[in-house]
Amino acid sequence: MEEEIICEARERNLKISIVKGILSNGLELKRKFNKKELADYFCFRQSDLFYYDTVFFDIEGENYYLKEKMQNWIQNVITRHTQAKGYLEEAQVFFEKNFGHFEDEYEKSNRFNFDFSILNEMYEKQLKSVVPIIHWGRLPILPEYLMINSGRIPEKGIEEFYDHYHMLQALRRDILGKGVTMDIKGDLTLDKRLTFKVYNRRWGHADTYGITRTVEGWNVSHITNGKSEKDGDGTLIANLNHDSIFFPEEGVKYALSKLWEQAEDGELTLSELQKRLQQVADWISIVEKAVGEGQPDWVGYY
Repeated sequence: MEEEIICEARERNLKISIVKGILSNGLELKRKFNKKELADYFCFRQSDLFYYDTVFFDIEGENYYLKEKMQNWIQNVITRHTQAKGYLEEAQVFFEKNFGHFEDEYEKSNRFNFDFSILNEMYEKQLKSVVPIIHWGRLPILPEYLMINSGRIPEKGIEEFYDHYHMLQALRRDILGKGVTMDIKGDLTLDKRLTFKVYNRRWGHADTYGITRTVEGWNVSHITNGKSEKDGDGTLIANLNHDSIFFPEEGVKYALSKLWEQAEDGELTLSELQKRLQQVADWISIVEKAVGEGQPDWVGYY
């Protein structure tokens, strides 16, 4: 169920990104696209094409055509967008005057003692009627974690979706030009060879693994070459275990998974990714050295 809403949240933002690209570039729905155009117009990352290409497109050779179902969805959204545009500015002013004031006061207050019944009443009596206008008028890209945590997609029930402080906060950020945007910066750290230098007590020196970030996880080259999941499970963990390296497996898996996500979201340059990868490797080396310190030679347990 969790995996389903994660995919649904990403698909939602990609669909909205397609609509915004169609509108801003005056594109025909029935035209063909190539991979570069999908990245340039719609901010599709390589991972998006890997996982979602057949969700949105019919593919013929190197050409991508929007599925008929997708074209119909886009046209429906464009119609709602066009209808909302004439009322958008007034709705945004009203929203800022009410929720904007509330949020500013809340952020300055002792949050634990704040009376949220004020917001609940405000939403029912004032905001509920303008939120759909702002949503369709702006077509915001929304933080995927909000959709994942709530289990809701806005287009499946706008009034219900925004009936929460953090959803309204995300909408306000979009109005103020501080919202989430789509980009392909994460692709800059894909398929580039990096190193992962780990100390091995068994041989008394450090070994250098080759490691590459891929759309599925990591490719590793060492004694055994092959694929690993985002958390390193697979070839990377197998190589460490083969070399009898002692390391905090769950912590390392968490770190590698987090690092992969940071790189995918474009938060890291290639050099920053290399630096953080080596920090994980250094952590493993410290633990590997520490576990053997003071152990009598005749024990040989670690």
